[in-house]
Amino acid sequence: MRNDAVTEADLDKAMSVVERSRQSPQRDDPAVRALAAAISVLRRLRGDEAATDTELLAAHDQLHASLPHRNDDNLAALAQALLSRGIVPSPGDYDDAWRFWWPKKGYGPCRDCRQRRSLTRYAAKAGKPYRYLCTRCRKQELADITEYLTSATGVVPKDGESAESLFSRRVASRVGQLGQRVAPAPEEQAGHPEAEPWGEYVERLVELLAPLDWAGWAVPDAYDSDGDAETDPMLFTELWRTNAAFVVEYYPRENRMRFLPYDDVCSDYPESFSALDEEVELTVAPDGDGAVKLVKLRSGALGLLDATHVRVAKGADPGAAESFHAESLLTLFRPAAAYRKTSVEEIVKVAAQDPDLDAYLNWVVGLAGRNVQPDLVPDAAALGIAAWCWRNDTAVEAHHLPSDVLMARINIAVTRTVLPHVCPYEGIDWNSIERLLTDTGWKLPNGRTVSFLFGDGWPEVQSTVRKQVRKWHRLDTEVLGPETTLRLMTIGGSTSYTRHWWGQGRWRAICEEIVRDAVEAGFTLPQPYDCRGPEALIGDLEQPDMQSDAVLDWLIDMPESTETGPYGLRRHPSTQPIVRTYDPWWAPLQED
Repeated sequence: MRNDAVTEADLDKAMSVVERSRQSPQRDDPAVRALAAAISVLRRLRGDEAATDTELLAAHDQLHASLPHRNDDNLAALAQALLSRGIVPSPGDYDDAWRFWWPKKGYGPCRDCRQRRSLTRYAAKAGKPYRYLCTRCRKQELADITEYLTSATGVVPKDGESAESLFSRRVASRVGQLGQRVAPAPEEQAGHPEAEPWGEYVERLVELLAPLDWAGWAVPDAYDSDGDAETDPMLFTELWRTNAAFVVEYYPRENRMRFLPYDDVCSDYPESFSALDEEVELTVAPDGDGAVKLVKLRSGALGLLDATHVRVAKGADPGAAESFHAESLLTLFRPAAAYRKTSVEEIVKVAAQDPDLDAYLNWVVGLAGRNVQPDLVPDAAALGIAAWCWRNDTAVEAHHLPSDVLMARINIAVTRTVLPHVCPYEGIDWNSIERLLTDTGWKLPNGRTVSFLFGDGWPEVQSTVRKQVRKWHRLDTEVLGPETTLRLMTIGGSTSYTRHWWGQGRWRAICEEIVRDAVEAGFTLPQPYDCRGPEALIGDLEQPDMQSDAVLDWLIDMPESTETGPYGLRRHPSTQPIVRTYDPWWAPLQED
């Protein structure tokens, strides 16, 4: 670092930052000098002055060495700048902890093709190191992995199967194979106590949290741990998604997992809030996919597999509320700014000037989805596509089919068709979605073609759906990029329009409440569940399109229902989303 590059203003700014964490620092303090050097480099990068790769890396390493922790914004900004120049740590660098402050997404040379593109960091799994890849190279890597997994596990995709389902089946098969290979014989285990197998615990915890990983929660690859001779081992971490967080504790010997509310005790994250209001405990088996399904069911019932709904507490400081909403807006548009290589301010301006996008932002995001966080949830995004490329803004409503049961069947079919083509890493495959949703031969599970059901209205339905899909394809590729588009579709799939729809994470929990209320009221269950019982009905309603019209009609409106309830799907209160509260307790309350 050139000594003349660090100005007195840089030192003043560094002093003010260090003074917040300790008293009376000196200007020649190594921590102050390291921070000032970082501030100097970042200042020059934002202006017209140049900074060499050597200076940039030196500033990063010097600041890294001086920090007692690694979550400094300047360190992260230096890492972002290094990534943009193709400078990425090797495995083992910085005590193998660099991924905690290096960006998940950025822009720079792809590791494989070396082209400058939008990049995503992928975890060190399946024998691969942490790496930054563009979408094209990631697709090729996935194709190679898919070919290998098909060969190694013998598990091939089923028609219409979601990526999540295929992933789960392959993991289960592979884990089973590996378990058969490495499990020691009982006589080898006897009398030979081993060190705590933390690696196995972590692998199992990652498996258990796979449903949350798919739903956009940042599931880590490393965890804090605790335990001694008198207490059972425990792994714990915080899971984050947008501004929401909750705590996970895993006790592998006890086959126990806890979800706990998050508390920002150090006030490090002023826009954060807890995704849970109370503790939840689960009993999880040490192997097999039964426990993964249990985690998925409980997480779904808690609303953790859907986009988070949150309201600002009544009477909250207006400045804190404004900051919270601004942070949500940044989460939504930062990926688009990186994709377009411009500022967030500029991309918001471009979005507001696009007539197609402006209408969606005003109505869907600003009104219908005003309490929905801009999370990235593939299943909710698929619902968003079903709602805004099929059901709304098309001729589908103008040619409404004779019964709500039939419309429900088609809504489910649309969602099923879209799901395999929505990926949290690769974005939305609009070409496939257009081809499938406008296919004249497209059939429901019972064999009836969608085009036949719409009759003379099908050509108009077909053309307007095609128009909507192409509109979003254009917005995705020319304006927003894949991540912001996914977040917008997630919001679109999380409004009152879809709160009754199959495909949401809370679907089974909603069905459980409807059936429970009907049984408690003494209502007759639809055939054959009047004989098979409520548990069988709840289980089968996970695939509602496979049920008879009578069962679906019962679920939607419940013939025995009165004005005071209990209600079917159309009016049941369980379809209302779980809403969290952002309460900036650190800010002064306003007088009523």
